[in-house]
Amino acid sequence: MNKTKIIVDACCRIKDAHLKNRLSKGKSACGVLIIDYKGEECHFKKYLGEMTVPEAEFRALVFALDKAVAVARYNVEVRMDSQLVVRWMNGEYRIKKDHIKPLFDEAKKYEQRFKDGVTYIHHSRDSVLGKRADKLAHDAYAEYQD
Repeated sequence: MNKTKIIVDACCRIKDAHLKNRLSKGKSACGVLIIDYKGEECHFKKYLGEMTVPEAEFRALVFALDKAVAVARYNVEVRMDSQLVVRWMNGEYRIKKDHIKPLFDEAKKYEQRFKDGVTYIHHSRDSVLGKRADKLAHDAYAEYQD
């Protein structure tokens, strides 16, 4: 059976991210590409505000699930380049950060809108679809900066 694919990416720009004792939050945006079971596409992007990388990834996921419900109600596959979020959503890792738990719970609530649940798959940032979602996220970020 064909699936609706939801490709999600978030960008989080943290100033001096490579330096020790840097800020842990940055300006964030997300991009979502939805390909329904017929191959028809729609895309969305959104500026998310200032947050940590995991918060941005979860906000992007919630945004994507909210948009996808208009396109599909079953056989949904979410692809993300955030291996950590995918493992959290698949129950492979336990969430230890108190500020992440409400975002996880919100994503799980949105997941219930889909009759067969949601499958989460980690994909490479270099995948063709991943690059398209990444461009949407960066476009949303750039629009906010203008």
